[in-house]
Amino acid sequence: MTPSAQPSVADLVSALDDATRGQVQLLRDIIGSLGAALTEHVKWNAPSYVLDGEDRITMNLRNKEGVVKLVLHMGATRPEDKKGAPVLLEEEGLVEWASDIRGLIAFADADDIRAKEPALRRVLIRWLAIDHRPPSS
Repeated sequence: MTPSAQPSVADLVSALDDATRGQVQLLRDIIGSLGAALTEHVKWNAPSYVLDGEDRITMNLRNKEGVVKLVLHMGATRPEDKKGAPVLLEEEGLVEWASDIRGLIAFADADDIRAKEPALRRVLIRWLAIDHRPPSS
């Protein structure tokens, strides 16, 4: 698919069902208000957020659980260790870690997003503060 054929975030969101669109918009508002220099674009057919040239937060809208998720990741420049300890120690218990640099946060519905919002903001701010580049040896 050429870049011009990629839908805009607005087009993608407008095509969602009402419940999913509401959840996605809540998450977009939260992420957009974090104060980070994020650029929003479409990745994996969902809104994604780039910081310093790397995708760091991407929504997962199509999964077997049928829920909206946020994927916390560090793009392609940092190697992933699936058995490694997460780079973010988060006491909120929101993130299900798949590797040292990739975690998932699932939301049942818009009310769940609202209930988790204070903790979610803390986690996302700390996540974005972590340097995505591989540690120097």
